Amino acid sequence: MKRSTPAVQELERGDSLRSERSKLANSPHLPKFYWFKKVPRSLKAINMRILRTLAPPIVLTLFGLFVSLVCIEIGYRVVVWSSSQPVRWSDRPRYYFQAGKAETLQDYQYSPEKQANRFRVGVVGDSYSFAPYMQFTDAFPKVLERMLNLNQGELQAEVINHGVPAYSTSHEINTAAKALAQGSDLLLLQITLNDPEIKPVTPIGITQFNTWGPLQLKGRMATLVRYWSSLGFVLQRLHNESTRRRYIQYFVDLFEEPDTWANYERSTKEIVKRAREKNVPLVAVVFPLFGVPLDGEYPFHRCHQKVQDLLKSLDVPLLDLFSLYEGIPVHRLQVIPDEDRHPNEIAHRMAAERIYDWLEGLGFIPEPLRIGARYKKRTQIIKEVPFEG
Repeated sequence: MKRSTPAVQELERGDSLRSERSKLANSPHLPKFYWFKKVPRSLKAINMRILRTLAPPIVLTLFGLFVSLVCIEIGYRVVVWSSSQPVRWSDRPRYYFQAGKAETLQDYQYSPEKQANRFRVGVVGDSYSFAPYMQFTDAFPKVLERMLNLNQGELQAEVINHGVPAYSTSHEINTAAKALAQGSDLLLLQITLNDPEIKPVTPIGITQFNTWGPLQLKGRMATLVRYWSSLGFVLQRLHNESTRRRYIQYFVDLFEEPDTWANYERSTKEIVKRAREKNVPLVAVVFPLFGVPLDGEYPFHRCHQKVQDLLKSLDVPLLDLFSLYEGIPVHRLQVIPDEDRHPNEIAHRMAAERIYDWLEGLGFIPEPLRIGARYKKRTQIIKEVPFEG
C-alpha cells in the first residue's frame, strides 16, 4: 500500500472536516450558524497569514493619507496667513429712516390725488425698485425725481416708488391699478428676471435669505471645518459651483416652463390693458441679474429676448439695462457683495441716469423738467466743459 505523505493527510483531514461541516449546516437539529463556529484550524491560520500580509501596507497607506492631509492643511494655512487677510467690512447704513407721515418704507407720503402743477410717474416693480439694504432716497425712482426737479420751476415731478420686494408681475397688476388711480402721467414697469414666479400669497417683503449665498454649515460639520480649514475651502468651492448652476437654471426655467411664462405673459398684458384704458403711457425697464458676471458669457440673454419680444408685440417701449452694466465687476454693483445680489447705490444711480436719457429721447419728459446745464466732469466749481452727447 502506498504510504500517505503529511501533506496528503492534511488535505484528507480538510476534506473530511468540510464534509462534516456541510452535513451539520443542513441538519435541522442544529442552529443555523453552528457550522460557522467549526472553522478548521488550518483555515484560521490561513486567514491570520493573509491578515499579517495585508495589515502593514494598509496601515502604511492610511498613515500616508493622514500625513498628506496634515501637509495639505499646513500648506493651506501658510498660504492663507501669508496672503493679505480679508477684512470684514460693511458700508450699509447703521439704520434706515422712514419719511414722516409715510405709511411704508417705500417712499415719501404723497397725496392720493395728484395736485396741480405736478408731473407724476408711477414706478411699479419689485425689490429692484424698492432697493433693500439702501435708504429709500437712493433708489432709482428718487434719483430720477431729483434729476427731474433740478430746474426748481413751477412744474414739479413726483416719481413714486410702488416697488414691493418679492413681488411677481402677477402681484403688480393691482399695484399698477393703484398708481393709475392716483393720477400717474406715466407708468414705468420695472422688470426683474424672477417676475414669472407663481406665488400662492401676496408678499410684503423678502422672507428667504441666503438662497444663493455662501455655504453655511451647522452642527458637527461646522465644528470640523473650524479646525480643518482646507476641507472648508474645498466644500465652499463645491458649493459655489453647485449654487451657480442652480442659480442659472432656476431663472432660465422661469422663462421656459409653460406655466410660469404664461403667468408672466398674462399679467403683463393685463397691466398694458389697464394703462391703455386710462390713456396713460406705459414704458418698461428690464434689469440684468447681478449674480453672474455681466460679460459675453452672461447666461440670461434668452430671457431678456423673450421679454423684448413680448413687449414689442404689445407696442410697449422697453429699455434693457444690460449694456449699461456690461463689463463692470458685479462686486462693484451688488448691495452686499457675495451675500445679496440686489443692485447697490451705484447701480441705481446709473439706472436713473440712463432712464432719464431714454425717457427724454422718447419725448415723455415735459420741457420744464428737462435738465439744462450738463458738463463732462465735475472737478471744480465753475468753468467745466459742457457735455454734448
